Amino acid sequence: MFDPAVAAIFPLPLTTFEKYMLWDDRDDCPMTFAFQLRLSGEIDRADFESALESVLPVHPLLCALVKRLGRGSPAWTLAERLRPTIDWGVLGAVAKSPRGERIDLRFETGLRVWIRQGGGVAEVMLQFHHACCDALGALRFIGDLLAAYGRRATSTDGCLASAPTHPHCEPADLLRRGRFVVPKAANGNRIRTLWNGIVDGVRFLKRRPAMLLPNAAAPDLQSVPATRNNPASQEGPTARPFLEIHRQAFDRPETQRLRQLAKSLGVTVNDLLLRDMFQTLQQWDAGQASKSLKPWLRIAVPVNLKNGKHDRTSAANGVSYTFVTRHRDECAPSPDPHALVQGIHRETDAVTRSRRAVMFLRGFRSMECIPGAIRLYMRSSRCFATVVLSNLGEIGRQFGTQCVSEAGKIVAGNLILEDIFAAPPVRPNTPAAFMAGTYDERLWVSLRADLRVFTADDASRLLSLYVDRIRQTVSADRH
Repeated sequence: MFDPAVAAIFPLPLTTFEKYMLWDDRDDCPMTFAFQLRLSGEIDRADFESALESVLPVHPLLCALVKRLGRGSPAWTLAERLRPTIDWGVLGAVAKSPRGERIDLRFETGLRVWIRQGGGVAEVMLQFHHACCDALGALRFIGDLLAAYGRRATSTDGCLASAPTHPHCEPADLLRRGRFVVPKAANGNRIRTLWNGIVDGVRFLKRRPAMLLPNAAAPDLQSVPATRNNPASQEGPTARPFLEIHRQAFDRPETQRLRQLAKSLGVTVNDLLLRDMFQTLQQWDAGQASKSLKPWLRIAVPVNLKNGKHDRTSAANGVSYTFVTRHRDECAPSPDPHALVQGIHRETDAVTRSRRAVMFLRGFRSMECIPGAIRLYMRSSRCFATVVLSNLGEIGRQFGTQCVSEAGKIVAGNLILEDIFAAPPVRPNTPAAFMAGTYDERLWVSLRADLRVFTADDASRLLSLYVDRIRQTVSADRH
């Protein structure tokens, strides 16, 4: 199944970020995320399963287990006889897993698949363990899977017959994963870079962010029982969907106007999304007693650290985190509506963002040298970020192999990808994780919420508040 050169690099040591995802993995907040796809057309089962079998060797971390070998550190080991679970069913059938949402990488590989179809429509949900890959790596895998399916389902004169040849896993790329350096522009003065890192660290620890609460009467999150709103503990019509994701989309004109506004201000669309998120959080908490709220709001922002040297074909992690923190007073409406976004842009320029993200990983690498430090940090009851906001950018650009129809949608044989979205995992005391992406020239925003904290109505209202805030940004630009 696997190329001998690929098999030869296993057992493969874990990177710092992969270890971080395993350290942070727990039953009530598992480090998994899911992509949901909606396609027109129905999937041929034999072609799909054959396509999956053909692309898995290109993405060996999705075919691996984490094992401790002797007294050494845990490492990836290939599990050639294990295959991802594929759950087939009719459209509308409930998706679930007998093992719950958490994927235990000691016994199960880090990919699960659910397919529901009927009446000319197919829905596919793919769940990934975050230790195996990030969202961009997952998209690379999905692109390869759709292309492989298209080659099987399309005749020689069809669209995907001219798709790129099947990609191959490059062992050197997997060995280089996790090796990132501070950008050269920030490396000119090492003392200055070190000092900036120390200042960032002190500010991070000193400015303790507010924890997001579902409403003014919400109980202390530390006292919320693990079974509250947990779909695994419910039965009947009140049960929550498995891997529940709330999602809303903008139309093409709205998406275009948001891009034009960002360009006119000299910022990025992501800067505008961060600004609107801060204002949404301030508005969400406005009804609560001010004395009970910490003055700082913090957004955890995943940062893609891949560059040309890391342009691997295999799904893996190439991300870290940076954190953007603002005082509540800065997030309130002001006479200058663009002051907040300009400040965010200065803080999130490419060099600063990458430097902070690399320093975050180096901090964890340093803590590994101190016995018990990692466990103490990861099990702390402190809130490290109010929310997470991840932006995938243009979805179509993230596919490794693709074919686009005249309408701008991905085509795979008899299937057309009509919609695709995902959401990051949540962690204790950061009960809301947002994701944004653009597909078919339409921006979408999604939300996953901690089921122990937020009801479905809470999550829906929070997402709607954020979407309304973005629409206000778009409409203000028209006047």
